[in-house]
Amino acid sequence: MTSIQLYWFLLASGWVLLEIFIVIKTRVSCLLMDQQKYRSEHLIWLVVTISLILALIIKQLHFAGIPIDYVKRQYIAFILFSLGLLIRFYAVLSLGGFFSTTAMTRPQHVLIEYGPYKWVRHPAYTGLLISFFASGLAMGDALALLILIVPVTYVLNQRIHVEEQGLIDYFGPVYYDYCLRTKKLLPWLY
Repeated sequence: MTSIQLYWFLLASGWVLLEIFIVIKTRVSCLLMDQQKYRSEHLIWLVVTISLILALIIKQLHFAGIPIDYVKRQYIAFILFSLGLLIRFYAVLSLGGFFSTTAMTRPQHVLIEYGPYKWVRHPAYTGLLISFFASGLAMGDALALLILIVPVTYVLNQRIHVEEQGLIDYFGPVYYDYCLRTKKLLPWLY
């Protein structure tokens, strides 16, 4: 294992451990059957795992190499990956007790509009997507990058739809106004 591979392994392992900690710490039991539709975290983990495995296999086949020097590409990917994780965890910390891996609102729920939520409505997912893009970039194959990012983006967009519907149901016009002032995932773009 090269030093770059070791670094990626340690970084990715730390990330997975943090995600598991977040899942355990914020898990909410859904006692009502109608709340089960909001439990999409298992699907997200499944899509992420399958996409990552397929991307790792495809990268070995070198179908569509990314024309950036290996070392430069790794530095760019390290920076983007770390930035994505920082954005994700900043978003989770900004939500505080309102964060949950289950899409739901809680009694006395407050609409958070500060921190990263000042610019985008779903910065935790923005951070994830930046990190997955960085992972695909580090792999060095454009097809592997697409196999990693497209399914993850799709499943996260499905989750966003469910979350936003719940927030609209709970906050009504206040959330609509917030949507007019912010973008979904990328400031000023989308």
